[in-house]
Amino acid sequence: MGGNYHMKNNYSFNKKDIEQIKALGLTPSDINKQLETYRRGASFLKLIRPCSPSDGIRSFSPVERNCLIKRYEAEAAQYNILKFVPASGAASRMFAEWFAAAQQGSFGNAELDRSFFADLRKMPFFPHLEKNDTARLMVKQKNVKAVLDYILLPAGLHFGWLPKALTPFHVYRDGEIRTALVEHLGEAASVMTNNRGVCRLHLTISAEHAKNVKALLRWVIPQYEERCHVRFKIDLSVQSPATNIVAADEKNLPFRDEDGRLVFRPGGHGALLQNLQALDADFIFIKNIDNIAPDALQKKILPYKKMLGGLAMQLQQSVFTMLHRLEKDQITSSEIEAMAVFCQSELNMDLPNNFSNRTISAKKKVIFELLNRPLRVCGMVRNAGEPGGGPFWVQEKDKSRTLQIVESAHVNHSMASQADIWSRASYFNPVDMVCCTKNYLGEKFDLADYVNQDAYLISPKTEKGRKLKAQEMPGLWNGGMAYWNTVFVELPLMVFNPVKTVYDLLRPQHRGGK
Repeated sequence: MGGNYHMKNNYSFNKKDIEQIKALGLTPSDINKQLETYRRGASFLKLIRPCSPSDGIRSFSPVERNCLIKRYEAEAAQYNILKFVPASGAASRMFAEWFAAAQQGSFGNAELDRSFFADLRKMPFFPHLEKNDTARLMVKQKNVKAVLDYILLPAGLHFGWLPKALTPFHVYRDGEIRTALVEHLGEAASVMTNNRGVCRLHLTISAEHAKNVKALLRWVIPQYEERCHVRFKIDLSVQSPATNIVAADEKNLPFRDEDGRLVFRPGGHGALLQNLQALDADFIFIKNIDNIAPDALQKKILPYKKMLGGLAMQLQQSVFTMLHRLEKDQITSSEIEAMAVFCQSELNMDLPNNFSNRTISAKKKVIFELLNRPLRVCGMVRNAGEPGGGPFWVQEKDKSRTLQIVESAHVNHSMASQADIWSRASYFNPVDMVCCTKNYLGEKFDLADYVNQDAYLISPKTEKGRKLKAQEMPGLWNGGMAYWNTVFVELPLMVFNPVKTVYDLLRPQHRGGK
């Protein structure tokens, strides 16, 4: 089954292929572009050096931090502020070790099995097992397989299918159990409520979980509106099927399943750029669903969230003032020089080599183009060994330097010099940022204009034992925001509390509700 190649390297799709492609909102031409990317192969960024404090990462003294917090508290209510949480991630990876043990019927030996039951009693969802007579008996009998099946499968709690958003993360002294999603409501209410008492959130979810997410929100919103003295406005969106990418075989031809149908895979979190584009807000706070702490720790984290917001407001106000000034006919050389210094010192920009020799008119044009872009203020933490991207100075094709959040897959580790730069990184991207997606006239930027299209990823996968290649779009905060104006800010490690495996819920910071 399938098609063939035309002389121009365009794949010829059959009738069923075309129906399948159109059903996703794509065209054969779109798929041929995806196949061309597979043929082109991996694309690497050129690292110059890792960012560090005073070299790409800003650090604030307690006095400076308090000034930014006060600014945020004084001004935030007058703005349209939104919290954006990518929440479509399934919890299945969280429970990977438990799935494997359920298949084997144990964790491998009696000591590991005993350890499992000891840990289980400390988990935030253990009360759910105690409330069920059958589950309580399974735990009493130390039946590893039966207990794991109850936790993971549809006949029980079904945690193996649920998204992380609906997974219990914390249990409090009064017995209240909160999911990750519920904890995010509390954080948003504390930081992002406007002068009409409205707190806005936007969650991206998987279509198959929409019903369960909506059911939880219907139940929890009235309680939290009363508890936090706010009104929530919560919107949901799903990743567009039109961002799916065809899988390829080892010859870079379309990969097909046993029935001869094309295999499509989600385009990665970079596909959420479309969801971000659709939002209408002055400042958008972005945070991952699994990075959320219980109340006691959250109270210590919130000032840093406000600090990022205050800095975003300060920078945006300066940028907008300059852009309005640049529109005027009369502008002095000294004003232009001050703006150039701002671009370099505050926004880490490189000016063109011959900038100082240009006319005032030409300089105005350069400065205007540099400033008139989306802005992001990104928190960075010391790298404590977590897997993921970090902040680097990167050399662009025109030899200029930009600040980028770089993932390991974008680095050519076979080049000793690049591998060395990667290994020297001491900071990590926790995904804790504030984004400004409107221009100085209040219009939304077209975010697609600021993507590094070469920052895609190609990785080997398997489907039912067969090898395939999967492609992901430039990541949301990686290549997806490559040409935004970027400011990195040092945050303390306590702001980063991810839950990648179920055992992360046993870390002290997640047991602070007890």
